[in-house]
Amino acid sequence: GSGAYGDATNLLRAVIEAGLKNVGFHAIRDPEAALAAEAAGVGNRVKLKLGGKVDPTTGGGPLDLDAHVVALTDGHFICYGPMGGGVWRNYGLSALLRVDDVEIIVITHNGQATDTAQFTSLGVEPTRKSTLIVKSMQHFRAAFEPIAREVIEVDTGALSTKNFKERPYRKVRRPIFPLDDI
Repeated sequence: GSGAYGDATNLLRAVIEAGLKNVGFHAIRDPEAALAAEAAGVGNRVKLKLGGKVDPTTGGGPLDLDAHVVALTDGHFICYGPMGGGVWRNYGLSALLRVDDVEIIVITHNGQATDTAQFTSLGVEPTRKSTLIVKSMQHFRAAFEPIAREVIEVDTGALSTKNFKERPYRKVRRPIFPLDDI
């Protein structure tokens, strides 16, 4: 992974505003939101500010949501896919929230999507989703490409952009590739 903070909201905001249907979204790292979902309890609604707290200027600020709490777990699950199969992972307290027709996984410990078990551990069957969104630059491919009709890479302007020219490098000797044409 890129080491980003995991709470960027630009893409999720766009998905909700576009009214996309039957979406699975992995994930927003937001320990406060996970605790709020736990306090509300499964089957109840929770009003919260999701994500965008670390650096709202990069990747989008918090989303004001009124969400249905679908599931809660302690975040422990075992991977079964080709990348890390047999390994236990721990994302800490995790919640599945539903806003309109978008199911959002909220995690406490940061981590990218590398296995479909990250969805199934919260009761989401990824093969039944019209759209799956996984915040991962490369490591998602082994588990998710085989079930995808199409993979679309998105640059949301958050910290882990592939467009290095967008970052304000101040202490780097120039010229240097890929920032400069050399």
